[in-house]
Amino acid sequence: MIAQVLILIVSMLAWTDHGWALSGKVAAVSAPNSPWDKQWTRFRTYLEKNAPGIHLQYFIRGEIGNEDDMLAAMRRNRVQIAGPSLQGLSAVVPELAVPMAPYLFDSVEEVDFVYDNFLTKPVDKLLRAKGLVLLRWSEVGWTDLYANKPLYTPDDAKKLNMRGPPNIAAQVFLTSIGANFVPLGSVNIVSALQRGMVDGGASNLIFHFYTTRQYAKYVTLTHHSYDTGGLVANRKWFDSATPAQQAALIAANGTPAQTRDPVRALVSQLEQKMRDEGIVIVDLTPEQRALWKEKTQPLVQDIIDKVGGDAQMLYDAILKGKAAFKAQQNTAE
Repeated sequence: MIAQVLILIVSMLAWTDHGWALSGKVAAVSAPNSPWDKQWTRFRTYLEKNAPGIHLQYFIRGEIGNEDDMLAAMRRNRVQIAGPSLQGLSAVVPELAVPMAPYLFDSVEEVDFVYDNFLTKPVDKLLRAKGLVLLRWSEVGWTDLYANKPLYTPDDAKKLNMRGPPNIAAQVFLTSIGANFVPLGSVNIVSALQRGMVDGGASNLIFHFYTTRQYAKYVTLTHHSYDTGGLVANRKWFDSATPAQQAALIAANGTPAQTRDPVRALVSQLEQKMRDEGIVIVDLTPEQRALWKEKTQPLVQDIIDKVGGDAQMLYDAILKGKAAFKAQQNTAE
């Protein structure tokens, strides 16, 4: 009996010149020729060239479903790698709503510094407790507001039905400006706009351009929250890999600049295209932006209290990173 079990175990593994083979499935929702599509191409090419013992099947056109579906499959080890956004991951780790609190960051440079140097380890710890592993950060961008009317101040959003992703940070932000928070999954947004069930919502510009711009002709660049993403793996599967295979999976996603710069360039291009099409892009004046901050920034502690768990720990890490970034900037000057 023992011999039969050993034979069965060995039959599930394959030995190559580079060690035990590692197989798995990759899930994502990336449009052809998008920056994320090119990232997956780079990921695949790197592994084929540098880690021939890793054999992955790629389902990156949404074949597995939306982010919720992908994360559920990955936690069951039916999918081994995925590239969800922080919005999606916050459904698994509620504490990840904290980095998306309103007006927590002032620039992309600050975002990059804090995430790379102060959030990687604590976020990975939280994900590991849920059976996942953070391999690398990716990129999504600033969250703004779109609507069927221009929003110059928070008062302009009063009583509007505004769609937000189903996390506490989005809920607190939208309700604080007097809007009715409508938690909808991404697949339901277009029909809700068409039927007048919602008047607008919060999203990044890329999502708005490709999904909702035909139904909401006004965009306000509130830049009130920053949504990043991550290359995430099933922990049990990743821990079964050799150290060399783990290193290859991490390196395959490229450098931070390789994942961030193309997305940020696309955001700029799409913003200009929307302006050219006649979409009204509201560029807030410093005085108007101050009103949005004054109304929503003090609510960070409310978000932390609502999230609970290790939310305060994550917020403390962010504050420490922000202080280090400011000190670095002051030294450079």
